Amino acid sequence: MKSPIENKNVLIDTKDNLSLEQQRLFKYFGVGAKIKPPIRILNPHRIAIGDRTSIQEGCHINAFEDLAFLRSYIENDYRDDFSDEDYIYDSSIEIGKENQLGRFLFISCTNHIVLEQNVLVSERVFIGDNNHSFSHMHVPIMQQPNQKGSQIVIQKGSWIGAGASLLRGTQIGRFCVVGSNSVCKDVFPDYAVIGPEPARMLFRRFENSEHS
Repeated sequence: MKSPIENKNVLIDTKDNLSLEQQRLFKYFGVGAKIKPPIRILNPHRIAIGDRTSIQEGCHINAFEDLAFLRSYIENDYRDDFSDEDYIYDSSIEIGKENQLGRFLFISCTNHIVLEQNVLVSERVFIGDNNHSFSHMHVPIMQQPNQKGSQIVIQKGSWIGAGASLLRGTQIGRFCVVGSNSVCKDVFPDYAVIGPEPARMLFRRFENSEHS
């Protein structure tokens, strides 16, 4: 039985290697490209994977198209506060050639996300050009539409560290370094080194301990 999201979207959810038939569903699936299972891809026809690009296991890549089924879950009193059109997206994900993308990559797209060539992405990285909306005080956030996104671009030769999050509107220049666990929402020039605040001690639990 199909899940609700599959009624108006194309979903690849598999623990196996992509078949040739599944690869043909993509806007482009490059020569020598590979995605290691398990794999979850939403709307591959909106996604291009460049030549010789490698994506490690556990990726979730979502190019949203039609989430109007979520309206059916909203209580009747509030359902007409949203329209089906609020849940329709014209998304596009372009992953260039010779990229290396790490385990558990999560991409969420309602507009446009671009990774140029020779981009290195460590594991557990989130790239999302949108967010859940939460404007309605009586409708659960999971039932409200996603925002219409703002483009994200990661330019040639950059490295995204483990656990980083790239949020809507982020522009990473050429040959940049994004440190582990950084949260990015800005425009960064070429060769920038971007990082979060370093960890610091807040206080000691027992100032007068005999072990001090």
